[in-house]
Amino acid sequence: MVNIVPITKKIFLDRKWLASDNYKFSAHLATATLAIGEISQAMRSLPIGFVQYDGYFTVVAILGLNQGENLFVSEKGNWLTGYKPAIFRSYPFSLRPGTKDQMLLSFDEDSLSNSDVIPTNRFYDDNGDISEQTKGIMSFLYEVHNSYNRTVQICKTIDSYNLFDKWNISINRNNKQIQIDGIYKINEDVFRTLDGDALLKLNKVSALGLIYAHIFSGANINLLEKLANYNDSKIDKKLENLKYVEQFFSSQDDNLDFSKL
Repeated sequence: MVNIVPITKKIFLDRKWLASDNYKFSAHLATATLAIGEISQAMRSLPIGFVQYDGYFTVVAILGLNQGENLFVSEKGNWLTGYKPAIFRSYPFSLRPGTKDQMLLSFDEDSLSNSDVIPTNRFYDDNGDISEQTKGIMSFLYEVHNSYNRTVQICKTIDSYNLFDKWNISINRNNKQIQIDGIYKINEDVFRTLDGDALLKLNKVSALGLIYAHIFSGANINLLEKLANYNDSKIDKKLENLKYVEQFFSSQDDNLDFSKL
């Protein structure tokens, strides 16, 4: 659960926040939005695809095979492997739309209830100004937000050449083929037909780098399959242990004699 509220002096003046490396808050997210500034790092370990929102395309890291599943987060909230998307690293802070196209620095109040550690970072300093720690978070989020807006514009340029195509991703999970829906890829056949002028225009807006990063990241689909089967094997082991316990107690005599204890 999340309880995200804008940070105002009236509410947060004397309060403190806690930096956390626990990612349990993202355990239900099968995709994570990526900005162009993090693509070069994300492509090394995460499969990168495209999704369509309200008529426009944007870039996402594929983290799970089904809605409500993030294979990169353990039961304890640890990030298992690979790059951590910026949108997660900034938690419990985020930017939320305000009035007149403003973006407001916001905070998830529930993050404090999920930890036994006493928060030590102040939202505001002794003079009532935003603290240096909070300023750092705000600067990072605005940088990511601007990079995200640029990513949307890059995707518009890519879409103008009709390069997006549905990505039929099939994963072998417990000897069953699982299909991931709603993800788009670059149609490489169409891409190879583009002339030099089109390629120059794509390169001018940094679209070529994104296209190649997406294509190369396709190899990371294998990591999704490995994580899915690894997680399922752990669940199967727990079920086997539970079944053993049930069988153990069901095989015992119903009439227990506590006088012999």
